[in-house]
Amino acid sequence: MDKLHMPTLRVLEVFKAIYDNEKGLTLTEISRSTGIAKGTLHPIVATLLEKEYLESNGSFISIGRGAFKLGYSYAHSLSYLYILKPHMREIVTSCDEICQLGILDGKDVLYIEKTEPKQAIRIESSAGKTIAAYATALGKCLLSGLTEKNITILYPEKLFSYTANTVASRTGLLKTLQEVRKKGYAHEIGETNIDIECLAVPIKIENKIQAAISVSLPIFRSTPEKIEHIINVLRFHERAIETEISSLPGGIKLFSD
Repeated sequence: MDKLHMPTLRVLEVFKAIYDNEKGLTLTEISRSTGIAKGTLHPIVATLLEKEYLESNGSFISIGRGAFKLGYSYAHSLSYLYILKPHMREIVTSCDEICQLGILDGKDVLYIEKTEPKQAIRIESSAGKTIAAYATALGKCLLSGLTEKNITILYPEKLFSYTANTVASRTGLLKTLQEVRKKGYAHEIGETNIDIECLAVPIKIENKIQAAISVSLPIFRSTPEKIEHIINVLRFHERAIETEISSLPGGIKLFSD
């Protein structure tokens, strides 16, 4: 590979630093996070602010509408969404809870799409968000398609805990993934948010897990009957989606290799 263009890399490092901090960062914090000197950083940030790829709220700088438009354009250019979105709407109608679609992005699950119910109390979520895959039902489904060697490369033995319920070790994660493969779905209770429960199923195309869909709900609305219903609805649509995609001429890939 030819030598990478350093000015471009600096711009990307700025975006990455701000993206990893939802509340935004000051110029000093961006400099500290990226290692870019303030003198070099200032014109980069000023240009991105002027073009609305970043926005400022007092001294805090966050992702702007220009970057959002690019991300939104990417999500809606994915050819499989026209197949999955009707199924997601049906899942929401049946379960009356939020449905989310995710893919694996390195160690994380990347949320690509969501469909929300008309509940008075709803779970906040956003497309483009990432979170450690091991701590989510979506992520566990995606990780269940990897080998033990792959998991060992991705994660250290001790894992960061979002809550007291988060799987705390790679050994525990591997055991959980065995259960996911056996059952065909993942069930996570309070691992990223102590008040939220989530169930997910993998979407497998040509024997490869390429995405996962989930239903999340506040734990206070959870009952054994509702959980069983959600599992049945997700498994039904999992099969329907895979059948629909597989029947297309030449098949379809959920994301590029």
